Amino acid sequence: MTAEGLTSVLQNSSTSNYISVCDEKCDLLEADSTSSVAKCKLPGLSTIYSNSNFTISEESDDLRATSYFGKASNYMVAFDGKLTTNPSDTSSCNLGMVFKEGHVGVLS
Repeated sequence: MTAEGLTSVLQNSSTSNYISVCDEKCDLLEADSTSSVAKCKLPGLSTIYSNSNFTISEESDDLRATSYFGKASNYMVAFDGKLTTNPSDTSSCNLGMVFKEGHVGVLS
């Protein structure tokens, strides 16, 4: 980051002043920073590139949601990992998963 005095602000009060990337705190690299350039170590960010080059995370078909919801009488069967069983109530198809705030699941 380039900003005059930013490094000093980050050094003087690191608990209330910090840089974050994707809601993760970025650790200031004091030895590499100057009065006009603040450098920090980015947190591990799971992307296709970072996963294959830095093993940040492994790809998974298991979304591991924190909770599920739906209108069908047996909507949980849609999330049991078996592609051959359908929810018994076909009159409505309102179901879903809840993920950590700021995160999404991708269906493909």
